[in-house]
Amino acid sequence: MKKKLVIIGAGAEQVYAYKLARDYGYFVIATDANPKAPAVVLSDHFLLASTRDANETLNAIISYCKHNGKIDGVMTIANDVPYTVACVADYFSLPGHSVSSAILANNKFLMKEAFKKNNVSCPDFWKVSSLTKLKDLVGNENLVRFIIKPVDGCGARGVLLLKHSDDLKWAFDESLSWSDEKTLIVERFIPGMQISSESYLIKGKAHTPALAERNYSRLEEFSPYIVEDGGTIPAPIDDNLSVKIDRLIERGAKAMGVTEGIVKGDIVIDDNGDPQIIELALRLSGGWLASDQIISATGVDLVDAVIKQALGVRVAQEMLSPKWNKSTSVRYWFPKEGEIKSIRGEDKIKRYPGLIKYGFFRKEGDYQPVVKMHPDRFGYVIVEGEDRSEAVFRVNNALEALNIEIKECEI
Repeated sequence: MKKKLVIIGAGAEQVYAYKLARDYGYFVIATDANPKAPAVVLSDHFLLASTRDANETLNAIISYCKHNGKIDGVMTIANDVPYTVACVADYFSLPGHSVSSAILANNKFLMKEAFKKNNVSCPDFWKVSSLTKLKDLVGNENLVRFIIKPVDGCGARGVLLLKHSDDLKWAFDESLSWSDEKTLIVERFIPGMQISSESYLIKGKAHTPALAERNYSRLEEFSPYIVEDGGTIPAPIDDNLSVKIDRLIERGAKAMGVTEGIVKGDIVIDDNGDPQIIELALRLSGGWLASDQIISATGVDLVDAVIKQALGVRVAQEMLSPKWNKSTSVRYWFPKEGEIKSIRGEDKIKRYPGLIKYGFFRKEGDYQPVVKMHPDRFGYVIVEGEDRSEAVFRVNNALEALNIEIKECEI
């Protein structure tokens, strides 16, 4: 009897998990609000349900089980739905993060409150639900530069980097429009290197095969929106700082009630050279970090580890230790706003040295929006190299190989 694995979400970034689970011979059940999502064709059964609606997803799975027998595991990848996954796991008594931990992961303010209570280093933060409070806060706390974002946001939606002199009314309304809870969190901006971590915890100890330097070189171009332009493995840091990051992730995860399983970290290095947690997510990363970049750079397959945990299979420490040390780099294309007239140069990218994968989110005839959030990016390319300099050189050349012609909007 095949084990049944539910994967929450069936988008392009979830495809690798479906392929791996199928390779293992598992019966894979997909859930998504889109019956034509890319990974649906790789599933053995599809359930129509919004990934962000925990009740809808849970009810769909319960209904399925009544007629087809129990499921054996549930997971996600590149999908910010820890609460949905936790609710399903909790109902069926399956391995996974607890509902209480997922609630903290689902609300950035509650998460930061847990960090503060447990003395976990993170940027100063405040909860704001009115324009008056935002204005008072900016004046009273001397916030020269600060970030506002929805407490329940994802994908950089409504995330703004502001100065005290900016139009706070516009910024408040814009950010709030992306919040279902109609509440924002304000954070003091720390202008240091930002790092993405992907750690698997075993008995409270973080095993982090790779750290990626996040690329925010285009902050001024997209201001006040904060849009990440990929990243590079390894991050340019020494072993001492890597250890500090692991210890910080362990403390942050413990503050959220997590001692086992996957934890994704957004980390910033402050003026003293110490790491602070911006956020922790209880899921595998998006951006093909776990499914492609970390595997190519280190040989460690964290997607495999999460599938194993979901099905109650022991995750051995040896699985999480790097087998080699290469470099990978990912960057995105950001065309101007307008109708996409032509896309040329794809054949050159296919032949490019070190290419891992690439993809476009739009095609000729589609409309390219103004870039305000991660879903507005046109496409991506990921390459590998023997070291950082080779990987960055290759990814920049691959970017230049593509020519995207835009029919600009008439004013």
